[in-house]
Amino acid sequence: MRLLLIEDERELANTFSAALSKHGIVTDHTMYLASAHELVLQNNYDAIFLDRRLPDGEGLTLIPKLRRAGNHKPVIVLTARNEPMERVAGLDTGADERTAPDR
Repeated sequence: MRLLLIEDERELANTFSAALSKHGIVTDHTMYLASAHELVLQNNYDAIFLDRRLPDGEGLTLIPKLRRAGNHKPVIVLTARNEPMERVAGLDTGADERTAPDR
C-alpha cells in the first residue's frame, strides 16, 4: 500500500509515516499543494491524507482538481477544525467520510 501525506507539520508527518511503515505501508510526504498535485499525477496512491492549512493554501482546493481529473482515490482530511460546518465543507469538496471516535 502506498499513501500520500500532505501535512506541513514535520514532526507529525514523521510520526505518522513511521507508524505506517511498521505495517509495510509506504508514505510519500509533501508540505505543499503544488507538489502534492504533481505527486498524484506521477504515482498511483491507494489513499491521500490531506491537511487543510498548508503553507501554499487551503488543502481542500486539491480535492475538486483530483476529482475532475478522474482520480477517485479516498481522500481523508486531517484537521484540528472540529465544527460540523468544517466537516461539511470537506465532504462538499469530495473528501471521503470517515468518522473519528468521540474522545
